[in-house]
Amino acid sequence: MKRSPTVRLLLMGTAPVLLTACEAQEEAVLYKDVTECVAGARLTEDQCKAAFDHAKSEHERVAPRYTSQADCETDFGSGKCHSVNQGAGIQFIPLMAAYALGYYAGRPNYYQSQPLYYSHTSFGSSGGYINSGGQPISRSTGTTTVARSAMQAPTRAVTMSRSGFGSSSSAKGGWGGSSGS
Repeated sequence: MKRSPTVRLLLMGTAPVLLTACEAQEEAVLYKDVTECVAGARLTEDQCKAAFDHAKSEHERVAPRYTSQADCETDFGSGKCHSVNQGAGIQFIPLMAAYALGYYAGRPNYYQSQPLYYSHTSFGSSGGYINSGGQPISRSTGTTTVARSAMQAPTRAVTMSRSGFGSSSSAKGGWGGSSGS
């Protein structure tokens, strides 16, 4: 019996969702700033500052990049993007809106931090926090459970064109590829 192309496409489209559902989950905590982190009482003030500083230093390296401010603001909101020039000409990146701390099972004092961005096109029309690869993390700050891959250190920035995380986006480069940008 021959399968129809529709069935084949349907199976191909559901495979990533099924694989993600099987992916290991871990706890992450989202903070807007160091003060919110300290108030959460999970880390000391020095640890909160170090985690924020690490996320901030990664921000310009891994933030999604846009060729126009209008495209960036479509995803992140008016006034929520700024220009950078890192050898590839002027590009626009969203402002860092929060940072996430991922804790590793069996290593309670070991965490990884990364920058987060508040996208108005994520989580439907209500918006939420996403990582630099465009993965939705949470609608709000606080404790959440995410796929382990959502907390992996980003390897590079992705240049977006036209509403980067919307349905008509296209990335120049690969998500999490190893070549430099």
